[in-house]
Amino acid sequence: MDSKSFTFYSHNSMKEELVNLTENQLQELRAFYVERFVDNMDTKDLVEYVSDDMMKYMEALPDNEVIEECVNYWDDHFEDVVEEIKEYTDCDIKKPIEERHPYLDSLSEGKDTDDYGSKVDALVDSMGVTDEKESTVHRRKDLDLL
Repeated sequence: MDSKSFTFYSHNSMKEELVNLTENQLQELRAFYVERFVDNMDTKDLVEYVSDDMMKYMEALPDNEVIEECVNYWDDHFEDVVEEIKEYTDCDIKKPIEERHPYLDSLSEGKDTDDYGSKVDALVDSMGVTDEKESTVHRRKDLDLL
């Protein structure tokens, strides 16, 4: 299998170094980085990251696909949600969208910290699901073996 060479600045040797990685090794490095990056995020950072990412995703969708996503998410309750949205947008007292993070606010105020696991589960459950089958086996390699 062909490998690619990459240069990086090593803080250990204090100079430019070369690393050779196959495509599989590079993919494992990506997966390991994401796993560790997410694992080291606190709940507030994770919620904010997912919220920002999902908002960018929704803003990039054509309007008809936004409606389709919402219908698929709320199912039989979609019409009720639309009514609530219409009432809310006509309300004089509301925060701008970019300032709304009630769960993040509750974390900073020390509320709901005992139940954050269920909130994260609910957030993850609310994320879109693809038709692709996920692997049930996760292999982890030590970076020293790469």
